[in-house]
Amino acid sequence: MTNEPMLKVENLRKLYPVSKGIIGTLTRQPQLYVHAIDGVSFDIPRGEILALVGESGSGKTTTGLCTLGLTEPTEGNIHLEGENLADLSRARQQKALRRKAQIIFQDPYESLNPRQTVFQAVSEPLEVHHLASTRAEKIEKVTAALEAAGLKPPADFLHRYPQQLSGGQRQRVVIASALVLNPSYLVADEPVSMLDVSIRAEILNLLLNLRDEHNITMVYITHDLASAAYIADRVAVMYLGTIVEIGPAETVLDDPRHPYTKALMSVIPVPNPRQRKKRIVLKGETPNPIDLPTGCRFHPRCPEAIPSCSKTEPKLEDLGDNHQAACLLLKD
Repeated sequence: MTNEPMLKVENLRKLYPVSKGIIGTLTRQPQLYVHAIDGVSFDIPRGEILALVGESGSGKTTTGLCTLGLTEPTEGNIHLEGENLADLSRARQQKALRRKAQIIFQDPYESLNPRQTVFQAVSEPLEVHHLASTRAEKIEKVTAALEAAGLKPPADFLHRYPQQLSGGQRQRVVIASALVLNPSYLVADEPVSMLDVSIRAEILNLLLNLRDEHNITMVYITHDLASAAYIADRVAVMYLGTIVEIGPAETVLDDPRHPYTKALMSVIPVPNPRQRKKRIVLKGETPNPIDLPTGCRFHPRCPEAIPSCSKTEPKLEDLGDNHQAACLLLKD
């Protein structure tokens, strides 16, 4: 049995060129880039759930899409079950990748075709990959996927349209569409943010059960640290395209070491007023990803910044127990 991680990401970068326009082209202005991801590295063992957390625009979704081969990285390597995604061709090999790597999108209202029934939506991946030779076999696999996604009895949902379902039921159909191919790797991109609070826990519990029963490796993308604490084994905190802190969920969220993680944790609502922490309100706006600040990217907003933070870019420091953070203050 190999100890190789299910997913290995090394020095991942994704830069999007900014259009210069006609005038910029004629005057030969230098090409500018949006730094969506800039030097991200992490491993995920088989069966683990890693949560990518951070503000909007931190690079979480782009990272997830790159690990699925849906977005081509500018630099870096991504190995899924030992295969380098950069070595896969655009045809047969990438089609094989789709069978073992799937995504759950954020909005179930946009993920489903209103003209397709539940059966048509969930069975479509089977048709694309030619995994059902008869209609009876197709019905059997779709029924099993719907049941695994918590839609019981599945026969009651086969011929319904998305508009006949609740938000939670729609998200379960989206999950069933991903499960019907029996994937080993799953990216869940804000899977509960569009749902009522009353059913968020049901979907999170469903994802946990799928991990436990099918040994699915998962990247859970969210801006909600409370849901990350509930579902994730490890947490990676992203800011402006980089990971600033990563480690076991309990360690990172109970004892955050990076000032950005501390600020995120300070604004989480706590029912007991005696356990509430002083809120850390970050000053200013997130810097422009086209024109990144020198040194630490967080220093313009950091309440603990020192002069050297604007000059030296920090690297992830090992804090023990598989916990790392990138901050110059950790060396003091």
